[in-house]
Amino acid sequence: MSSTTSMALIVAFVLVGFPLAFGALWIFITRLMSFIGGWDRVGQHFAAPKGRPDGRMLRRVTGMFGIARYKAVLTVITTAGGIYIENRTVFRPGHPPLFIPFEAIRNAKKQTLFFWEYVAFDIGDPVLASVRLPSKVFEGTPVAAALSAAGAA
Repeated sequence: MSSTTSMALIVAFVLVGFPLAFGALWIFITRLMSFIGGWDRVGQHFAAPKGRPDGRMLRRVTGMFGIARYKAVLTVITTAGGIYIENRTVFRPGHPPLFIPFEAIRNAKKQTLFFWEYVAFDIGDPVLASVRLPSKVFEGTPVAAALSAAGAA
């Protein structure tokens, strides 16, 4: 094999093979994260209808599904009936947008970790996933009212 042919194969690998391999690895990792954290299980039961609902939108939200942490990549829309959650497009493989009705939120507890005040809760019965989202997501919702009532008791 000549050095020109060898160089052409190397260039072909770098220009074609590496981006394909990187893309496949990226999709594998995002799907694995969805599986480990429980987003995929929640998505099977609470996939959002097409399009974003109207409501109070928070962008660049940090949250957790199980042990999977989503740092400043979530968009959360709070509506009268529940919360809509979507991941940034680049992290979307394996993460369908979700619409979680307030009735599906169980065991909500307000907690603090250093400077992060969040609500930890379970989704579904039986539990599909344990989730942590900032407290500000729930302002003015039935979940916030229930947390306030529990704190006053």
